[in-house]
Amino acid sequence: MRKKLFVKNMLIMSFSALVIRGIGMVFAVKAADVMGAGLLGRYRLTMGVYAFFVLAATSGVSITVTRIAGDLIAQKRESCACFVRDRAAAMSSVAGAALGLLMICSSFFLPCELFGSGSANAVRLLAVSLPFAGFSSAVRGYFSARKKNLRNAAEQFIEQLTELIVFIIACERLDGIGFSPLLCAAIATVAAEVISFLYSALLLLSDRRRTPQPKKTEKMFSKAFPIYLPCTASSGLRSALSLAENCLISHGLILYCGAHTEAMEDYGIMCGMALPCVLFPSVFIIPASQLIIPELSAAKTLGQKNGIIHMSGKLLFWVVIYSLIAMLPFIIFPHSIASLLGYPPKAGFFMRVLAPLIPLSFLDSAVDGMLKGLDCQKSYFRINAAEALLRIIMALTLVPLLGTIGAAAVILFGELFNVSLSLWRLIKELKKTAEKSQWAKTINFSP
Repeated sequence: MRKKLFVKNMLIMSFSALVIRGIGMVFAVKAADVMGAGLLGRYRLTMGVYAFFVLAATSGVSITVTRIAGDLIAQKRESCACFVRDRAAAMSSVAGAALGLLMICSSFFLPCELFGSGSANAVRLLAVSLPFAGFSSAVRGYFSARKKNLRNAAEQFIEQLTELIVFIIACERLDGIGFSPLLCAAIATVAAEVISFLYSALLLLSDRRRTPQPKKTEKMFSKAFPIYLPCTASSGLRSALSLAENCLISHGLILYCGAHTEAMEDYGIMCGMALPCVLFPSVFIIPASQLIIPELSAAKTLGQKNGIIHMSGKLLFWVVIYSLIAMLPFIIFPHSIASLLGYPPKAGFFMRVLAPLIPLSFLDSAVDGMLKGLDCQKSYFRINAAEALLRIIMALTLVPLLGTIGAAAVILFGELFNVSLSLWRLIKELKKTAEKSQWAKTINFSP
């Protein structure tokens, strides 16, 4: 691994992620202010529907392109990597369009009790963005493989900034003619994806002028499907079960509170206000989780066993240290953080309750990235499916009895279950990679 390049890309992505997540937090605060806790809860459910389809259109594509193009670049086969780039961008756009039609059809079956009357129109509008999101994800995966992460960071920055600006303008200009804040948020998301698509298209055209003529890659599909199908199925299944879990939590809160309005307000405060704040420090973990995928994949392709062990141990050590430090403010000063953002006091209570999620989710993100880099996406799929099923069972049983405390328990214990199995699978894979003497000597959690 080229350490200086990795650190440089890590710093670029971390800084850009901080700015991007900061814009996202401004958007969340603005949305909470405009929508109120009740409508914010329905917005979270609506975005859960969108997340299912957009992850199906993007997650598998991005990882597949990163893995295959990264391996080809490591083998000095630049023209073949360019072929993968072009073919993936075209196919992901078509797949996104197909998923968009399916998403529009699904909007007619949303339960009005949970989603309300305006969510169906928002879902139909959000479906328009899927072809653009699919194209952008393929281009993003290609530049990740080439370690040109500044371009990806710029794209995400433009996307987030566009979404915030369009949302503010739409709320000011369209509210008087019958557009709800929920529909304004959907318009902002579509506009952001279109701008991201245009930027990605310009990057792709620019790269084509600088790279060799694409050369057809033999057995591209036979290499792609073992990566694409498990990753897409895992993301799709996990987001589908997550949507089912969120619907069950909302329904369970209605049963617990006895009132729809109060239940949706509690759900909006916990998942729309407290949870994004708790996960905000992940801006420094997600870049490392993404960067480690092509590094481990290339190291495995080149047979660099000691490099795999060293990289994995270092990343795990720093993730654990950072996550424990990041958790402390939410345990000690949660009400001050909530007050600073203009949230109600109950949001501070939920921040403290959800604070243990920080080390669990951060470690899970890092381990998932390493599993993908080591070609263990099938295990990743099984673990995520098992976690989602566990969450659904817990949501059915705990939330109607304990209310929001039960909902928090679903989130925390589900994440604990996932990270435990993922870490066990990673250690098992690393033991296969190294000899026993090398394992005892090199794998440690010290810097």
